Amino acid sequence: MSYDIHITRANHWTESTENPISLDELKDIFLNKNDFEYSNIFTTSGPFQISISGDFFIWKVDEVTVPFRYSNGRLTVSGADEGNVIDKMKENYTKNVQNL
Repeated sequence: MSYDIHITRANHWTESTENPISLDELKDIFLNKNDFEYSNIFTTSGPFQISISGDFFIWKVDEVTVPFRYSNGRLTVSGADEGNVIDKMKENYTKNVQNL
């Protein structure tokens, strides 16, 4: 089973627009993270190639890319069922967002 993980200032992720994290704040946080890059499009390949427009901070580790998507005042990772993705979110970004 797959699920989404959200980083937000709100008490519940559905209320993120009421107490948003700004895109500029996230860009400042990710600026010094060498294993991330910002992109306004995320492209993934499989049997088909799919491109999605938006604001993405793409984590690159080995041969894997994990898109952290900014939308509606929050940062979301879809399919974050891998332990290392959740650990990465906790390790670096929840502390930074709380301090913004």
